[in-house]
Amino acid sequence: MQGLARRLFFGTKTAFKCLLLVPILVFMVAFSYNVDRSGLFQGALAPRRIVDLMLEGYDVTNFEQMDERQVVQLYAQDVPEAPEAIGIGSSRVLQFNRENTGVDSFFNMGVTGADVRDNMTSYYKMVSYGKTPKVLLWSLDPWIFYGSEAAFDSRADADLYNEFLTKVLNVPTDYEEPDKVELWRALADPAYFQGNVDYYVKNHGQATVTDDDGNTIEFNPVQGDPYNQTSTIKRSDGSVLYDIAFRSQNADQIRALAAEACMSFNSVHMEGFEELSQTQIQAFDSFIQYAKSQGTTVILVLSPWHPYLYEYLLTEPDKHKGFFQVENWVRQYAADNNIPLYGSYDPTCIEGLQETDFFDGLHCSGTGIERFFPGVPQALQNLANNTLPDPLAVHPRTSLETAPEEGSDTEENTAETAESDAETSTVQEG
Repeated sequence: MQGLARRLFFGTKTAFKCLLLVPILVFMVAFSYNVDRSGLFQGALAPRRIVDLMLEGYDVTNFEQMDERQVVQLYAQDVPEAPEAIGIGSSRVLQFNRENTGVDSFFNMGVTGADVRDNMTSYYKMVSYGKTPKVLLWSLDPWIFYGSEAAFDSRADADLYNEFLTKVLNVPTDYEEPDKVELWRALADPAYFQGNVDYYVKNHGQATVTDDDGNTIEFNPVQGDPYNQTSTIKRSDGSVLYDIAFRSQNADQIRALAAEACMSFNSVHMEGFEELSQTQIQAFDSFIQYAKSQGTTVILVLSPWHPYLYEYLLTEPDKHKGFFQVENWVRQYAADNNIPLYGSYDPTCIEGLQETDFFDGLHCSGTGIERFFPGVPQALQNLANNTLPDPLAVHPRTSLETAPEEGSDTEENTAETAESDAETSTVQEG
């Protein structure tokens, strides 16, 4: 009897000591998870700093060096509440902001060179984190309807896209759920905890922050007037503000950049684009229906191309067959499904649009956006009142046969000048 009592006493004593260790273990796990110097759980340190600054309301320097896709994914993870509206697309969507959308909580999730995988997974991450936006503003690039590998960007997260296809659209892929057991064991590793303590002590409250290897993270709050910066910056709403020199070009300088884009147009995800892919059309429709099932209203945008560039494309329609099929198909789809559609690839279809409403051949500025997009609140009101603009009332030019005859001399000169100006052309990303 005494032996049993002794065992119970020492057993209870041992259990009590173990219980005293539980708060310590919980603290270690929580601390390692939140500091996470190696980015095992919270994401890499540099994108995390960018997102932290943006969520605090700061514009951020050094846009050209950002991993935009990681920033977008970490924003979805860390934003406390769902924004009312988000934008997706390539860099051609990045001029949409809180002012011209009319939504205070708007966030632009566009990324440079975005392909269809980037577009869909950005929205998917918001939904998967329980932060589904009420409105999805999708600036449609023509290559999302192209089924070739040329339409895909190497920076896109193919595994995340396969996860989306498998889990959401029930499309068979080679996706496998990752094994996270070993990953989570790091949380209880005393060595990882000590490393996180060292990193926290070194960087907490410092103006200059370093990564896990001690290298300075060169992303900081913008100092001074954001409109007077000598380099491109990321705004707190996800949009991009180009440097003052790029934004201050005159019409001749902008036209020269548009001429450079003529010869390299197809290199932007459209090499060999002869016709629309039925697979991509089905993926597009499935995604739209998925967004609707989540309670999201989809607004489609066709951002225009510079007049000089578009006129040049009209002189060689056989080289851009797929491109010229996109807009009319999208217009029919929007009409059939009662989806708000604004803008046009053809700049002559947008009243009052000027050459100075562009930065180059591919990117329309904020002043250009204001000429065709009324803002999200007005678009939603038009949808509710059944007063949306008729998508089929706009007729974009797809060849010289559909262009005004009196412009033939101008278009011929455009082609000749483009070939001359583009001898040293550069590739511009979408």
